[in-house]
Amino acid sequence: MIYPGNYDITVLQNGTWREVFRATSEVKPVTINTTTSVFTSDCHKLLAGDKVYIAPTSSGSTLPCNFDANAVYFVIASGLATSDFRISTTASGSSIALSGTASGTFSVSKPVDLTSYTIDADVKGLIDYVEVATFSTAITDASNGLFELSLTPSGTAALEVGRFGYDVSLTASGGDRYYWVTGLLTVQRTYSRN
Repeated sequence: MIYPGNYDITVLQNGTWREVFRATSEVKPVTINTTTSVFTSDCHKLLAGDKVYIAPTSSGSTLPCNFDANAVYFVIASGLATSDFRISTTASGSSIALSGTASGTFSVSKPVDLTSYTIDADVKGLIDYVEVATFSTAITDASNGLFELSLTPSGTAALEVGRFGYDVSLTASGGDRYYWVTGLLTVQRTYSRN
């Protein structure tokens, strides 16, 4: 199951807008112990070999040393318990050794394998629901859930200043469709347009 999120974006008229997203599922809070390099999430149900993505969920969160917030890690068998787990950079590797501090709040989730999915993302009016733009979409790393949305200068030049709604749907080859993210798209005027 893919859980929808909310993400508001701002674009400039006649400008390029591009962002990379990671589709994840089974999102749960997690704490990080940098002394033991153990991650704790109540009843996580993770198995050795599972891919996980750990991300800060509050502004100002401090990430530990030896940890990449943009990476996908693997759960390892060593130290795996009902609520505790360790991670490695490879499926059969050793635990990463964390250091420093980890403050703030974090989540752990599984990246969705997008190999059999197609992506659609449209922008519509908030009152009349008329489509005003369609994002270009590209799956950039299917096995780790990465995809890109973009709008070209010609696409943003055609947008009126104001607020619109948008959503992103992921459709599996079998026809199941999930709405992964939704939000407001704010279009700001630019003054140097030709």
